[in-house]
Formats: sequence, C-alpha cells, structure tokens
Amino acid sequence: MKKTLLAAVAVSGIFSGMLAGSAYAETENPQGRLARAVIGDSLEQYGVLVHGWMQAGLIANANGTDDVAKQGFLNSDEGFNLNQLALTIEKPLKSNIVSRATPTPAPMPQAMDWGFNILAIYGNDSNFFKAYGWDEDLGVNDINDNDEEAFTFTQAYLEFYFPVLGGSNLMLGLFHTPLENEIGFAWPAPAPTEFYTHSYSFMAGPAKHAGALYSFKLPSEPGQNIWGFEVGAVQGWNNWQDENNDLDVIANLRWRSANMATWLDWENIYGNGANDSFAGCACGSPYPTATAPGEKADRYQTYLTLAQQLNGDNRVALEMSYGEQEKAALNGGQDAYWYGANLNWYHKVTPALSWNSRLEWFNADDAANLVLTGAAAGKAPSEWSTGDFYALTTNMSWQPANGVRIRPELRYDMQKSDGPDAFANGTKDSQWLASVDLIVYF
Repeated sequence: MKKTLLAAVAVSGIFSGMLAGSAYAETENPQGRLARAVIGDSLEQYGVLVHGWMQAGLIANANGTDDVAKQGFLNSDEGFNLNQLALTIEKPLKSNIVSRATPTPAPMPQAMDWGFNILAIYGNDSNFFKAYGWDEDLGVNDINDNDEEAFTFTQAYLEFYFPVLGGSNLMLGLFHTPLENEIGFAWPAPAPTEFYTHSYSFMAGPAKHAGALYSFKLPSEPGQNIWGFEVGAVQGWNNWQDENNDLDVIANLRWRSANMATWLDWENIYGNGANDSFAGCACGSPYPTATAPGEKADRYQTYLTLAQQLNGDNRVALEMSYGEQEKAALNGGQDAYWYGANLNWYHKVTPALSWNSRLEWFNADDAANLVLTGAAAGKAPSEWSTGDFYALTTNMSWQPANGVRIRPELRYDMQKSDGPDAFANGTKDSQWLASVDLIVYF
C-alpha cells in the first residue's frame, strides 16, 4: 500500500509538470457551478451563492507504521482521507474590507449592506472544527470514531457593512478564527491554505469562535498606506458555550502598503482558559487547565506575520507565534509556554502551476496542548511528546482545469527532545510523509 501511494505521488508530480503548460481557461467561476446547473442563477441575482468543494487525499510515511503523527496534523490517517465535503450558502458583503483577512484600497461604499454565511463540512477534518455546545452531540461525531469522518457547521454568521470610518464590517455568530497565516481551507475566505499538511503553529491556535468581530479601515487617500483593525468578544476557543462564562478578547492590527505588495498582521486573543476543554467530546480548547470551579487561568496567543510580494511570480511570508497558558493541566498545573516561526515561499511557475515550500520551527518544551502532546490520542503522560519540532514541506499545486486542484506534497519532520519520540508510535524522532490530494470546487 505504501509503495502504491508513494508511486501515486511521484506519478502525479511528473504528470503535473508535463501538463501544467496546457491551456487553462477561466471560463466561469467554479464556485456555484453545480447550483447554477440545477436551479439556475436566480439566487445569484439576489447576491446569494450556493457552492461547495470536495477534498480527498492519499498519505503515506516511511517509518514502517501507519502512524503519521496524529499529534500534529488534521489528515492523520495513512491511506485515503475524505478531508472535506463542504456546502456553503452565503451572501457576501459589498464592502472594501475582507473580514478576518484585509482592508483593501477600494473606495468606501456609501450604502449599508448585509450578508450571511452558513458552511457545513463532512469529513476527517471536521473533528478539529467541532465546537462544544454546538455540534458535539451529533451521532456522527461519536468520540469513539474520532479518526473517522465527522460533521459540523463550521460557520453560521450574519455580517453587516457600515459606511463609517474608512469602512466597517460587523460579524455576529459562529465563524472561523481571524488568527494565523493559514487556517486550513482549500479556497474560501478568510485564508486559504497552499499546503495539504498543516503547520505546528496552526495546530496550536484556535479553529473557530462564537461571538462578535468588528473590522474597520482607517480613512486613507489613494496612494497612501492602508491600516485596518479588528476587535472582538468571543466565547473562547472552539466553544459555543464557555463554562467559565468569561469572554475572550480579540485585537488585530493589519497594515498594507499602498500597492498591497507588503502585508503586516499582528493578531491576538486573550482570556480566561479555565475549564473550557472537554475530553468527553474531544472538543473545545486543546489546553486543559488544573483549576477549581470559579478559578481563573489566563491564556494568550499571538501571531505576527509579514508577507511580501517580491514580483509577479514570487511571494514570501514569515509567521511568528507565541502562546501561554496559566495552570496548564498537562504541565503539572504549572504555567506553559509555546512559540515558533515558519517561513513560506510561493512561486508561480505558470498560471496553472505553483511551487510552494514551508520551513518551520516550533518549541513545545512545556506539555500543554492535547493534540501536540498526543494526550488526545490516548497516550499516557510518560509517552507525551515535547521538545523542539522542525519541519520542511514542499509541494506542487496544479490546476488542470477550472475548479480542480491537485497537490503532490513531500514533508520531513524532526524532533529534538530528551523525552519520548513523537513519530512512528513513539519509536522515532523523525518522519517522511508523501501525500497527494485532489480538490474539486462546485
């Protein structure tokens, strides 16, 4: 099986290189293609778009086991994974701000507007996006099958645009996090990912929130630099209900050069993390605390990302992250800290083919995160993975047709630690992964 999967990756890579130069026609927006074929464009005439995507892949390692480091990545099963089968019904805003992503140099619309987004996903990745008090009780999300497909409404929010300041958006409901360089989705806003496997910093942060997020742009003249800000009040990390009844605060700063070639993002979330991790449903925050009822345990996570468009074919992004949890249960009730950095390079070879690479270092000396340590996979404390983690990932992203993407990917991980090994079921301190995934938009 492993030889077959590795061969599939190799063949896909060769195939993409041979055929990437073929004609690539943007004949129509693939988002909503199926709905237009079934019900026509009547909804789109009112600004409502019904669309979705399917992402599936094959993954194999070279360590002689079927373990591909479940403590590190969403796609954790060797072999075939149905990652995401998604359906979205949305009405995008008419705004000069992309909420959770960026202010734009576009003129400020003078009319108020409103929109909404409902996103449902079925697949392996949905286990990571479950929210306590929202979808953990669904029968398909049985914790005993946590490596199998799950179902979740990952987003359900209303959004309003106001022509104040330089333009303002208000989001209310359940939404993907506005933190992190890449949040793990194939295409839709706020932040598509160019890689099949995910970074350690991604796994260390939240996936989604319930609450309110206000995004606004400062007034600016054409040719001036662009400033954007976000403030939010949410029910902690991955929770619809928060047992400690304290709201977390989100505060983000976004700066863009006048030509949009340079982006700087500083993203922060701070709040009480006590008792918001729920082992019974494998949901909520991944950071359990050793706290008594009514006792607080502050949690803080920050990301600083600098991205630069070097020319028409090359873009680089440097992301640095830091987090801390008071009274971390996995750290013996002591405060825990984690931090790291990753450097990303995106190179457009042709309009249909890109080559992407990521180099990462992540320090997790303190046991704190259920997923990163392996505690969520049932490992005993003597087997928890800690230390410094290094990863190099490279892939080819090929669009052979409008709305279709194929990505063969290679990844090497290495752990430096005096404790238990992280890979090959706790027997090795490094691993090679080969994968290929297919994404179809409809």
